[in-house]
Amino acid sequence: MRDILITGGTGKIGFNLVEKLLDTNYSVTIFDLESPNSLKKMSSVKNNVKFVYGDVEDENLVRDLVKRNDFVIDYAGIMPPFANLDEDIANSTNFIGTKNIADAIKEVNPECVYFYMSFISVFGEADKAKRTINVETESTHPDDYYSVSIIRSENYIRDNLEKFVILRMPLVLTRKNYFINHMQLGKRVDCITKDNLNDIVIGILDSKKVLGKTYNISGFKVLTDNLIDGIYRSTGELTILGRSLYYGEYEDAKEIDKVVDIQYSNLEEALSFYKDESSVRLNVIRKSVNFLKYLLFKKMGNSRKKN
Repeated sequence: MRDILITGGTGKIGFNLVEKLLDTNYSVTIFDLESPNSLKKMSSVKNNVKFVYGDVEDENLVRDLVKRNDFVIDYAGIMPPFANLDEDIANSTNFIGTKNIADAIKEVNPECVYFYMSFISVFGEADKAKRTINVETESTHPDDYYSVSIIRSENYIRDNLEKFVILRMPLVLTRKNYFINHMQLGKRVDCITKDNLNDIVIGILDSKKVLGKTYNISGFKVLTDNLIDGIYRSTGELTILGRSLYYGEYEDAKEIDKVVDIQYSNLEEALSFYKDESSVRLNVIRKSVNFLKYLLFKKMGNSRKKN
């Protein structure tokens, strides 16, 4: 049995990976901060996984954990909007934590494989109507504290380790996703469900073909208008203001499929997640406000088509 350390393992995406690994031949350790959410998650799987409460900024604790594991899957991180409030905030977990893990692997367990979960924002916001992104041809241009911290992490891993995999995630469909709520309308973007994302991670765990490589990954492509429309129809909630983000779409996202065979969800299947997990019961006022937002959203779309 091989040992896996999952940092940020009680988050939405990290815990999905934990659940998928419960019936496998891997021994799982979750490393995360203690919180009401993590305590709740622990109670549901406490007989099947190990829990270590702590911070990836704790260099000695990280070193001890890395020494005892064959893989580190790094879902720990501070996300926008909080990561963009201050450069030190972004660097704390997103870079210092990564550096601690990479240093520990290099010094005490060089056979340990580091899976670093990066994000499309390392390419920076696009200043043109359409942008296609390829690992080999497109340079990274991070333009906020969050993106700078993760590209620093990517570069540090490449400079110091041999056994690593960097996966640049697209929009991951989770509730209250900052990037989905701020992505420009009228753009074609890459999305993936957390199930498909973690199917990729599990599928390449023991592959030597992926070591030392960086992959852009995607489940499906969709027009942002259709995505937002579908989320509204599934949840009754909508955000239309402040939609300024656009990074582009991946050109080489299927490179990972040469290594692992995944049956990706389409948009309709992905939206069922929102229906299944939606426990929100909107009151009359909130329903009315969201419906008015929806009418404005449709009007904006029609206006764009005319122009």
